[in-house]
Amino acid sequence: MKMALYRKWRPRRFSDVVGQAPVVAALKNQIKSGRFSHAYIFTGVRGIGKTSFAKILAKAVNCPNAADGEPCGECFICKGIDDGSILDVTEIDAASNNGVDNIRDLRDETAFAPNVCKLRVYIIDEVHMLSTGAFNALLKTLEEPPAHVMFILATTEIHKVPATILSRCQRFDLKRITAADIKGRIMYVASEEGIDLKEDGAELISRLADGAMRDALSLLDTCASLGGAVDEATVSRLAGVADKSYLFDIMNDIRSGDTAALLSRLGELYRDSLDATRLNTELLRHVRNLLMLKVSPATVLTDCSAETAEKYKLQSADFTAERLIAILDALGDTADKLSKSPDKMLALELCLIKLCSPSIASSAQSAPAARPAVSAPQPAQRAAQTDEAPPWEEKPQKSDPPFATAPLEPTVAKEEPLPQAESAPQQKQEAATSSDGRLPDWEKAVELLKAKNMMLYSLLRGSHAYLTDKHLLIDANELFLKYMRENAEAKELIKSVTAEALGIRLPIGPYTPEAAEKTAKAKAPDKLDGLIEKAKQIGIETEIK
Repeated sequence: MKMALYRKWRPRRFSDVVGQAPVVAALKNQIKSGRFSHAYIFTGVRGIGKTSFAKILAKAVNCPNAADGEPCGECFICKGIDDGSILDVTEIDAASNNGVDNIRDLRDETAFAPNVCKLRVYIIDEVHMLSTGAFNALLKTLEEPPAHVMFILATTEIHKVPATILSRCQRFDLKRITAADIKGRIMYVASEEGIDLKEDGAELISRLADGAMRDALSLLDTCASLGGAVDEATVSRLAGVADKSYLFDIMNDIRSGDTAALLSRLGELYRDSLDATRLNTELLRHVRNLLMLKVSPATVLTDCSAETAEKYKLQSADFTAERLIAILDALGDTADKLSKSPDKMLALELCLIKLCSPSIASSAQSAPAARPAVSAPQPAQRAAQTDEAPPWEEKPQKSDPPFATAPLEPTVAKEEPLPQAESAPQQKQEAATSSDGRLPDWEKAVELLKAKNMMLYSLLRGSHAYLTDKHLLIDANELFLKYMRENAEAKELIKSVTAEALGIRLPIGPYTPEAAEKTAKAKAPDKLDGLIEKAKQIGIETEIK
């Protein structure tokens, strides 16, 4: 049976290791000086050589012919460790041997001296999978092992390893291998194996490997099985990245608001058996690439060809950074829903429809539980209205004095005259308000946001604002409501620009039908107020009960 390339070309010596020069130098110096530790832990992503490092280290400390910190690789000990025939070096998979009893058995074995090696070495792979009891059973032995024992731990999730374990080990963090180093290595392997690997194919493999040499060699092995030249087209087809044009098409539908085309495209993908979770993940990565190019045009995309990268640049110009962030938020929320939804494609379709038509999203958010039998459309009431005030709506406070304005309702219980300085702003406020309470000059305040907060500016473009007796109510879409709930400082900024542009400063909230009715009542003239005012002018005392 043919041996897989990643096993056949696994590093046997420190000189074979690619992309981890600092770790190699440190370990070789320790071995040359004879001052190596009794316990090590290697951490890093999958496929970058943690277990290979452990085996090389085990050979280096036991090889009788080691020179300059390197194992010879030819003696029976080196060969025995490579093929697993030396019993003094034991490799344990913690994922399947994670119990207390397994660690107790290991602890009992450490009492025996090695048979042929200088040291008995225990390599525990994926050590983070050990149970709490197993970690506790390992603590004492790991801290003070017999002189003839060495522990080498490896993990991809270092944060799950208890601090008490980490403090007893020398820790080495292995970095992702660069695409250039991976390309050089697989080109060498291909030449030794007689594989016709083209330059563009090697570049794509190195990018798709995402820093993992094992993944690169596995993909090369897969492509070579077809026979013939391994070029970019071959790698793309076998790696499943041959055609991602539907991602660009979906984003174009979202940009243009073409819901019909979007649903048709999703139907085709569903018939092609594309999983909804996978599609959502691909869209997240796609939008992330667009955002990276939007905020930093010099970004180099490593997971696609040069032609695809150019398409990303062109599409990123069609979206604002704020819009892309909003799309990422929506797709991220949908990723959580997909794990719980019985119909995953439906959940994804709803998300994309809302992104394609923000008005639909706002209507769905504000829809009441039960509708009346006959409901006439209200043009002044937009889809962003909600039955309940969101958390960011401020409540009127007695300690919050008006800024350059007077209350909208006349106060008759007290006969304190209004200061002269207050009267002018009051006239300005009333003059700037239409009969339904709308502020015609609201756009002036929104324009001021352009230089202060581009996100707020983009969310409030085309919105309206209304004045009630004690609030400034903003009629905008659901994205604005969500932003306000998550950014407490935004309301203070809106207050400041309305004060600067319109001369008013009031607590803010969302526009609702109830608020509109209250505004209309506040604007309606009261005949009783006029009579009371005339009575005061001729000296008649008045009292309201």
